[in-house]
Amino acid sequence: MKKTVSLLVAGFTMLAAGSGYAEISVLEPVVVTATRTAQPRSQVAASVSVITADQIAATGATRLDEVLRDTVGMQLTSSGPAGAIATPSIRGSEGAQVLVLLDGVRLNSPQNGQFNLSNLPVALSEIERIEVLRGPASAIYGSNALAGVIQIFTQTPEAEPLTSLGWSEGRFGTRDLSFSTAQKKDGVRYRFGAGLNRSQGYRENSDLAQITLDGMLGFDLGGDFDLRLSGYYLDKESGVPGSTAWPSPEARQQDENILAALALSGPTGPVKLSVRGTYERRKNHYTDPGGWAPVDDTHIVETLGGELSERWVAGQHSLLFGGDFYRDELDSTASGKQDQDRWSLFGQYEVDATSWVKLLLGLRYDAHSDFRNEWSPRAAALFSLSKTTRLRASVSRAFRAPTLNDRFWPTTSFAKGNPNLNPETAWEYELAVDQDLGQRGNFSVAVFRRDARDLIDWQADSSFVWSPVNVNEAQIWGVETEIDLQLLELLRTGANYTYLYPKDRATGEILNNKTRHQAHLYFEVGPFKEARLRLDGRYLNYYADTARDSTSHMVLDASLSRSFMFASGLVLDVRLSMKNLLDEEYEENPGYPMPPRQLFVGVTSYF
Repeated sequence: MKKTVSLLVAGFTMLAAGSGYAEISVLEPVVVTATRTAQPRSQVAASVSVITADQIAATGATRLDEVLRDTVGMQLTSSGPAGAIATPSIRGSEGAQVLVLLDGVRLNSPQNGQFNLSNLPVALSEIERIEVLRGPASAIYGSNALAGVIQIFTQTPEAEPLTSLGWSEGRFGTRDLSFSTAQKKDGVRYRFGAGLNRSQGYRENSDLAQITLDGMLGFDLGGDFDLRLSGYYLDKESGVPGSTAWPSPEARQQDENILAALALSGPTGPVKLSVRGTYERRKNHYTDPGGWAPVDDTHIVETLGGELSERWVAGQHSLLFGGDFYRDELDSTASGKQDQDRWSLFGQYEVDATSWVKLLLGLRYDAHSDFRNEWSPRAAALFSLSKTTRLRASVSRAFRAPTLNDRFWPTTSFAKGNPNLNPETAWEYELAVDQDLGQRGNFSVAVFRRDARDLIDWQADSSFVWSPVNVNEAQIWGVETEIDLQLLELLRTGANYTYLYPKDRATGEILNNKTRHQAHLYFEVGPFKEARLRLDGRYLNYYADTARDSTSHMVLDASLSRSFMFASGLVLDVRLSMKNLLDEEYEENPGYPMPPRQLFVGVTSYF
């Protein structure tokens, strides 16, 4: 351990040799996810975190779940190795209650309701920023946004052409390669990227082989009209080792996902029109010849969708309205052929009522071909008490639709689906204060309560056949607070803390696998001679659970990076990162141990 720390300190000393300071420039982030329109974060009556490309690089993260897990109010549940299933939880939610978007396109699977963060079809180096909206957003996004939204924005091509090549090598035979090139010229812009990920894994049958391809073509059509075509492809094969209690040394899984989107935007009279069409095909092949009940299943889900929205602005008033339509088709060797249609209409009104009060009202109606339709209202207010102090208050209703798996799980001697399920619903209330500290940083604190009904739970009947039913009611309340500080010109720090009290209202028991306390602290030194050192620590304390051996763990990560610039215009970013620096033995998903200490080295060239 001492040798590891000494290596990091010595490396930083070597890279940072010399003197010099960088000027600190603090720009307020602009967010889109909270209202579907670009606004300064200080003018949005919602809890939103923004993770920039620079912050992603500074952490030394190689996986999307690693990027997100230090966000306030966020709990990540990973099954361990690279490529293993990893799902987000916002304010005590389930993974399927968090909507994940990629440049506005839904990534959640209609089959299981969630998005596996390990299946992101773009490299981390191609991400411009990530916005995390905490709190219900069904009023503008519909199903799956019951607890919040994670939206990933890819980089926007600039006039200056930019090509990057990335290489990273780590423990357990882990290797990541990436390529991207982008430019904007004469009204045309493009971006193409590719990624290759390999790992032997640290458990038996936990290897990974993954390829991603992505591309974007954009056209300035004149008259402020813009056309954008984007496509993503993921081909992934991985071992599925199972839990330590029920290992599956022969289980394998293959995923092949295709996503395409065509978007058009521009002015039509006094309103701005946005239209998008999407097509997605997900193919999953899972085999386990060595299980007590051998499995060899293939599932194909195809989704065809269209969205339309228009925005009208007049003085202090802003109106957003639109709708969408999706059709899902499932072809499964286990569940057979199934399909469903869903459509919606929504509206959102914002007004600067006074110089210090901003109000928002939203309402959405979602219709489904097979179960109860839903209304999702939202009301929020932002009070600017001073130039640096803001008070936020909101109330909203949200829902999550039953998945194709919930409704059409194949009938066997031990399980069956339930086609008569109703959507999960929840009301959430939030009160928050934001305090700007000038060039020194910012501070915020929020309290919230979520009352959920008709939660879907798989239960066994008198014949011990498991089936999903609408039974659970839950109340989750909590407090979250965060602070970012520029202590010195070359020293930045930040911390956040989340407390949750998640209770099943029917039984009075605590919900499974939820944290009581969660804290994150980081220190970042630099840039000093183009070098930066960052230390990240997180502490999680879980409620007692019979499936969990330990109720708490603390993990420390470190990253050291330096940029080298050459006269030819070539830039090399060199990184050295250590994950789980203290070699902590811990589990995010009970029964699935997380990786031990890992050292990664990487170089990314830009030209």
